[in-house]
Amino acid sequence: MHLIRDVLDKQVIDRNGARIGKVDGIVLSVADDAPPKVAFIEMGALTLLRRLNHRLHTWVLASLQRSPAPYRITWSKVRDVVVDIEVDIDDQGTPLELWQKWLRQHILRYIPGGRS
Repeated sequence: MHLIRDVLDKQVIDRNGARIGKVDGIVLSVADDAPPKVAFIEMGALTLLRRLNHRLHTWVLASLQRSPAPYRITWSKVRDVVVDIEVDIDDQGTPLELWQKWLRQHILRYIPGGRS
């Protein structure tokens, strides 16, 4: 498997078939004398921003009063890597679901076609 090609920026699907976001980062664990292993996939705007522009990421972190932790899914919860990344988690009650709910209530409902 090629992590960058096959995992990064792919859609994540929860166990109920809901699209819950995209893979914005990959966390590897490295142990002595062992090859690196994939520990987590990360999701969130700050993770994406860190990947795309380190200076802007640093500036945004400095301007925030508190630094939100990225949402991580352990690699053991990944069920399949095909066109999308299927994970064995439920989106309900996660920070991702709360963020999507906020976006729907405060932004998407004002965009034409955003209520679908």
